Amino acid sequence: MATGSAAKEEESSIANGTTTDENQPSIMELLDELIGLDRSTITKILAFAVSVLLIISSLLIYREVSLGRLHLAAVYGGFVLLVLGLVASVAFVLFEASRLEADANGRSESSCKKSD
Repeated sequence: MATGSAAKEEESSIANGTTTDENQPSIMELLDELIGLDRSTITKILAFAVSVLLIISSLLIYREVSLGRLHLAAVYGGFVLLVLGLVASVAFVLFEASRLEADANGRSESSCKKSD
């Protein structure tokens, strides 16, 4: 019987919009718990993967140009541009995450100094 009343209380709290964040973690919190890697480790893994992709695509472009199939070389060149765009977007996200983390640390340190 206790589970039935708890379910009714939960339904009413959801209907009223009074749910707590502790009960429902965000997707980013779940991913952080599942992956659990440092930002520097993720950056190294991504840099290695991008390097491998660029090396393979460069070899493919060279082979197609030497065989005279310029249309396939252009396709592989487009792939290189997409990879470089991906690298730029990941670098932007990492830069912004570092900046926001530094801002949060600066605010917490300034609030500690004000309370002293």
